[in-house]
Amino acid sequence: MKMVLLEVKNLNTYFFTQTGIREAVKDVSFSVKMGETFGLVGESGSGKSVTALSILRLIYEPGRIVSGSILFDGRSVLALSREEMRGVRGKDIAMVFQEPLAALNPVMTIGEQITEQILAHKKVSKKEAKARAIELMDEVRLSRPGDIFHEYPHRLSGGMRQRAMIAMALSLRPKLLIADEPTTALDVTIQAEILDLFREIKEKHNMSILFITHDFGIVAQLADRVGVMKKGTIVEEGSVDDIFYSPKDPYTKELLEAVPKIPKELRA
Repeated sequence: MKMVLLEVKNLNTYFFTQTGIREAVKDVSFSVKMGETFGLVGESGSGKSVTALSILRLIYEPGRIVSGSILFDGRSVLALSREEMRGVRGKDIAMVFQEPLAALNPVMTIGEQITEQILAHKKVSKKEAKARAIELMDEVRLSRPGDIFHEYPHRLSGGMRQRAMIAMALSLRPKLLIADEPTTALDVTIQAEILDLFREIKEKHNMSILFITHDFGIVAQLADRVGVMKKGTIVEEGSVDDIFYSPKDPYTKELLEAVPKIPKELRA
């Protein structure tokens, strides 16, 4: 049996605004095992991204984690100091965001951003860091990585920027990769290539992935298990086959009505 890498228990994250308290995440519990892809699926505003940011402790005022526990690799994330948490981000848990143009630094080249992260966590020379960055860009199938190394984010296509973000996320070989709607802004062809890349990464590095999406079709292709979120709460959890072919919650059934059924023998 695979060991549990991430365990979220009864997580509550609220936003305390002038107009009242918004309960963005309410009593959420789920786990991600080593080498597993867990899909967190739901409509926009259901609390998926806030859950991910809570795991990374990137919730800021007026937001606050009010209760619950987050255990990663046996340690309480919420008990770590700020300095300890900075060491966890990137090194142990990395995140790929929906819009890489907003996440990447516009005044630094792609290569500079990847090497900077490597140098911040690894005792290597600049030359070694550069070689590692180019190797990573090649791994995520960026053509001409030596040239892309010197390019700025705005000069790359959306798919190329997302590959660069994935390369940066992989730079420290994290145990858990959180992918927050990483294919939403991409066309269907590029989306399929990025999903293939995530599958390849998982198999090659035995990496755990928390994949956040509103698209059940993506979940069916990529995930091992699924949690369905509605209004900050996980209403149903199970294997992909259980959720996709035998949903129990009315909300899950409603979301699935618009998704074409994929025969089990054809699902990757």
